[in-house]
Amino acid sequence: MAALKGAFINLGAGLLGALPNIVVFQFNPDRLTRTPKLVQPPAPAKGAGGRNTSEQPGLPSESMSFTLRLDATDQLAAGNPIAAASGILPTLSALELLMFAKNRRSVDLFGLSKGPKTELHPPNKLPTVLFFWGPFRILPVNITTMSIAETQYDTLLNPIRAEVSVTLEVLTTDHLSNNQGFARGAYDYTQGVKQVMAALNLANAVEIGVSSSLSFSL
Repeated sequence: MAALKGAFINLGAGLLGALPNIVVFQFNPDRLTRTPKLVQPPAPAKGAGGRNTSEQPGLPSESMSFTLRLDATDQLAAGNPIAAASGILPTLSALELLMFAKNRRSVDLFGLSKGPKTELHPPNKLPTVLFFWGPFRILPVNITTMSIAETQYDTLLNPIRAEVSVTLEVLTTDHLSNNQGFARGAYDYTQGVKQVMAALNLANAVEIGVSSSLSFSL
């Protein structure tokens, strides 16, 4: 059975008008660092007394970082025409576009819209990207930083090898609007899987006799 590949998925990218932006990892990273952290509540007003540190204003956040390796060597050896013409530039471009806000400009050239006039140039919004890391972890994320080290080029100066360090911020349902149902569903699904896995861990603890040891110590 072939190993699953991680991926970034942006279904609303609007490439060439309507196409999604999907980046399947050529090689899965060997290491992924996850940093869950509690939301820090605002400092209490002066004279308001102590703060209950168990009270949380929102869901815990989580950042992730890893490094992707891209290499066109095998594709060039196999005669891949895209690799021959542009190396790994298509993959690098697709990765970079995940950090660009989608242009939301709308122009009513003929004055056909009815009702009160709305802002013709609304602010651009970052895309909601889904990070696929196996069937049990599918998360909406923002890519906060990306560092690209191009290490080899072809004769046209197209990169044919590179390492891309990526940092992600997981978006919780506190960050997502109601009309981002697909992203909210992905987050809720992954949280549900996490609860099931935690229950399996308890069952495993019983299986190896940890629970009986804990009850004895208590």
